[in-house]
Amino acid sequence: MTKKKTPPPAELVEEHDPFAIHSIEQLFTLFDGGEFLISFMAQHRELMQKMQDHNEEFGHKGAKGSISLNLNYELGGAGDLGMSAKADFNGPKKPASRAAAYVDGQGQLTLYSPLMKRMQGGVRDVSEYDPKTGEIKDV
Repeated sequence: MTKKKTPPPAELVEEHDPFAIHSIEQLFTLFDGGEFLISFMAQHRELMQKMQDHNEEFGHKGAKGSISLNLNYELGGAGDLGMSAKADFNGPKKPASRAAAYVDGQGQLTLYSPLMKRMQGGVRDVSEYDPKTGEIKDV
């Protein structure tokens, strides 16, 4: 014999509530008369644009962003619920500025490569050249 399910008592059957909140969009609309949702979406678009701009300027590396959302609830004695919401948007960070130079024998920064100094033996005497063109003749 199969078990029969007993229906719940009549007082526990829930009626359809037309005012129930069913989505995060509906929830966000409650804060500041809908201004929180409008601001949130505008800041979200701005974050996406910052990431695209970073990608175009510096490449995809470091094109990161994040949103920290904090919802606080406080239940009152009469069943009322106080709520607050805060969203923090963090866009991509500009990479550190970069440069290149060399260190000379005295520990000073220079733009002249020490390898170039070694390659150049100084000014050489060229006795065999064409006086008309200035072309150096190989000996």
